[in-house]
Amino acid sequence: MTLLRLATVALFISAISSFATAKELVIGVSTDVSSLDPYLADLGPDNQIKQTIFEGLVHSGQHHELSPALATSWRLTEDPTVWEFKLREGVTFHDGSDFTADDVIYSYTRAPGTQENPTRYARTMNNIAGFEAIDDYTVQVKTKEPDPLLPANVTGIMIVSSEIGDAKTIDFNEGRATIGTGSYKLTEYVPGDRIVLKANEDHWRGAPEWDGVTYKPIPNNPSRVSALLAGDVDVINSVPTNEIGRLTENDAIEISQTPSSRVIFWVPDIAREDSPHVSGPDGEPIKNPMMNIDVRRAMTMAINREELVDTVMSGFAVPGNQVVSEMLGGYNPDIEIPFYDPEKAKALLAEAGYPDGFRLTIHATNNRYINDARLAQAVGQMLSQIGIQVSVETLPVSGYFGKARNKEFSFPMVGWGPRTGEASLVMRPALASGSSNNYGGYENEEFNTLLNEALATMDTDRRNELLGQAMAIAMEDVAIIPTHYQVNIWAARDGFKVLPRTDELTLPGYIKSTD
Repeated sequence: MTLLRLATVALFISAISSFATAKELVIGVSTDVSSLDPYLADLGPDNQIKQTIFEGLVHSGQHHELSPALATSWRLTEDPTVWEFKLREGVTFHDGSDFTADDVIYSYTRAPGTQENPTRYARTMNNIAGFEAIDDYTVQVKTKEPDPLLPANVTGIMIVSSEIGDAKTIDFNEGRATIGTGSYKLTEYVPGDRIVLKANEDHWRGAPEWDGVTYKPIPNNPSRVSALLAGDVDVINSVPTNEIGRLTENDAIEISQTPSSRVIFWVPDIAREDSPHVSGPDGEPIKNPMMNIDVRRAMTMAINREELVDTVMSGFAVPGNQVVSEMLGGYNPDIEIPFYDPEKAKALLAEAGYPDGFRLTIHATNNRYINDARLAQAVGQMLSQIGIQVSVETLPVSGYFGKARNKEFSFPMVGWGPRTGEASLVMRPALASGSSNNYGGYENEEFNTLLNEALATMDTDRRNELLGQAMAIAMEDVAIIPTHYQVNIWAARDGFKVLPRTDELTLPGYIKSTD
């Protein structure tokens, strides 16, 4: 055999060996991304992809603990409105260009969008007054008011290369601007079908465990479980609770779970006399009943949270009546869960002037939260028991929150998980005056004062006390109606193990090989 043929055979054997040992990971997820633009949306399905391709200055870990990422350290300077970040040296973007302070300034300038066209990160960065590059690897961030939560808030702001210029969303979706420093590089994005990534072998942490990662959106619960059992995917998220028993009994499947920071709540329209999905018992136009606090009290009293948890969620949830559970900052132990009493609720509704009830269409997603469509049907039935004639409409998450921000709903379901591990990241957007995510139009000056004081308080215990006080006011007003906190559940086939995250993100770095 000639030397040339020997070399060809050797190369072929090497290629076969490399292919055989390549570690590939396929993840079946319940919800597709809305975009690969890191600043377009602040949604969990988008964030788990963005945090794989891009990185922030600070990383939020398995249970919201903060650790260095593109910043090696951070500190509050002698000026209580200036945070200083020391950047990691020797980091390169996927295109080989160096990471420096210029990229941080560019990213932080781009992230909130413009006043005419703000992004979802405008609210996160509302307190930031400016940025300054002290040198190539030192950045200072100045805030309008003292901001104790800034390091936690910036975990969600991804750093992009300043070389992308005035890139548009389409440039990210088509890969031209999808240049990060993360553990994986984008190979292919087919909306609704797959996102294919390959390992960034030059990552500053070293090459990641998986040579390739594919995310496959499979919104249908039975189909996602079937794909796992068939071996078409290695891991699935948002395991439907009614399948957990069957999967647990399968020796080839491992279940991973953790209490979630996500609260599920309903938002009554309390600001408009003419609400789009409200009418009288015979369909006639009426003044919006939910402006009346006694009507809202009747509605929250009519929802049996224990039954939702036991029946719809199969026990994999925790009943609640505030925006965070007891494991997170700002929890108020004095806020009680409303006692389920449909007869008293019906009487309260009559006393409020609605003895015959009214008609109401409620809205929810059907592919975003665990059992979201089933929860909506159950809540609708509970409200119907006190005389409210409820129609239920469920929609895909795509476009749902745009409609909510446009005030197209009267009683929408919302789920929120604070990346900061405390209550303000839900309270500020969902309940503060002027927020585009305050879907019900809640206004309370005392609430706003306490919240703003908390946001500027550096002492953690005092800040949590103020948040708890503000939360008590909002719950007394029935500004929103929380029902429960999710339990995050993953399932993996033999050879794979998921390290469950409180924030429910499914990240390749938290999925390990057991072979």
